[in-house]
Amino acid sequence: MDKIISKLKRGISKDEFFNFFKNKYVGFDFEAIYDLLKFQGLPLTIIDDKIYLKTALTPYDEYEYTIVDLEVNNSKPKEGQAIEIGAVKIKNGNIIDEFSSLIYADEVPKYVTKVTGINQEMLQNQKSQKEILKKFRLFLGDSVFVAHAADFDFNFLAKQFEKENLGELLNRHLCTITLAEKTIEANRYGLKYLKEELNLPPEVDHRALGDARTTTRVFLKALENLPKDIVTVEDLISFGAPKKNKCKKKSNN
Repeated sequence: MDKIISKLKRGISKDEFFNFFKNKYVGFDFEAIYDLLKFQGLPLTIIDDKIYLKTALTPYDEYEYTIVDLEVNNSKPKEGQAIEIGAVKIKNGNIIDEFSSLIYADEVPKYVTKVTGINQEMLQNQKSQKEILKKFRLFLGDSVFVAHAADFDFNFLAKQFEKENLGELLNRHLCTITLAEKTIEANRYGLKYLKEELNLPPEVDHRALGDARTTTRVFLKALENLPKDIVTVEDLISFGAPKKNKCKKKSNN
């Protein structure tokens, strides 16, 4: 996918696009492949018969971002699942919507309950992960997926989409740990620490919506301090690209 992403930033013909994907989606015509990839979150647009990533053409401060936090019952995607999703959607620097849901699970280990306060009884009458992921897919759309440990949250959710036979998760994504390190002066960059350092409003720690709201405030603060050469969304994604696996693990402390 990285190869085609690089090309889509510059624009490619419909034929090249179709030829790249036709072996993966056998029997699909161009329109079906294009629509499927868009539904799965890839931000495509057609201009003068060429296909581009919208994120390569759109100023970073005009695009839509969904700031996401997960609580899970096991950090290994094959063995665990999401037990809570919280998300805040922003556009033009303003909060426009929120998403919050607990998710049914057969088991919540005691250590997870100790950290999050979520127990199995709280999840007993909640909807299944598959049902919640269907709703979250529609909420997410083709916005940029933002998280404070984006590689963990994004990859964990991507595995759950596949596990539930809901296709791929193809949204562009961005990590606020790396972004904060490059734009905010602080001694530590865990979410709880940044909340204190920046004197952000109180939220419930280790609950998905509370952490998503805090991450949103960190993200907006980081955007205030970007270098002037950051113009498009893709510029921002490249600038915030994580190094040394810093965004692969949750970092709330």
